[in-house]
Amino acid sequence: MFGREKYRWLRGFYLRPVLPFALEFVLLAPLALGVDAPELTSFYLFVSPWLIAVLALLNLPFVRFAFESFRLDMATRRNHALEHATVLLLRTQGLRRAAGHAKPDGFGVSGGPSAQEIRAAFDVVQRQVQDREPLVYVSRNCGSNRVTALAFALFLLLVVTIVSVLARPPLAVRAAALVMVVLVFASLRHVLGNWMQKQWFMSTDFASVSLRDVRKVKTRITDEPPTYFVETLIHVA
Repeated sequence: MFGREKYRWLRGFYLRPVLPFALEFVLLAPLALGVDAPELTSFYLFVSPWLIAVLALLNLPFVRFAFESFRLDMATRRNHALEHATVLLLRTQGLRRAAGHAKPDGFGVSGGPSAQEIRAAFDVVQRQVQDREPLVYVSRNCGSNRVTALAFALFLLLVVTIVSVLARPPLAVRAAALVMVVLVFASLRHVLGNWMQKQWFMSTDFASVSLRDVRKVKTRITDEPPTYFVETLIHVA
């Protein structure tokens, strides 16, 4: 139980990109603003190995996710879209803790929904596909959105910090650049994450979908029980 709670805490931390972003900002902003102070620059040089290690830990989920997600096969991408559509329907019905993960032959759903509720939600998705209705499947709550936002934030902060150290523009320019990083991160992180979902991590090229089975399976340590696996049958357009 303690192990599960620990992993839930870590997962909750990384699923809120504002928290890692705030830590990265606190770590890098003083260097960008204080490059004119030799003692501060010397301090950052001294702690640079630990700083790099902390930044690596903060972005570890992105590295892992990028390695896995950019290698997703098409079957998993199709089930990823079906998983999103099903979970989004469950959440509109009040099952806010519902979450999922896709596999080549289906997807898992955890966090509270029963097998009957999952079947009912998938039936709606199946009818939408059959009737060629718009399928709502892009979700800002997807892990891809969170890690994309985190990587985007680190990239912006690193650009501002490196340019500040090398070019040493006026302090007002450096401060304005950091403010812009915060504003861009807040306004574009979901837009960028949604675009990445559609372009790289999901596919809706199916002509029809059907349900083979919904069965209870073991819950992963990062998820909330119970977990059901939805086995799908997909015909490609």
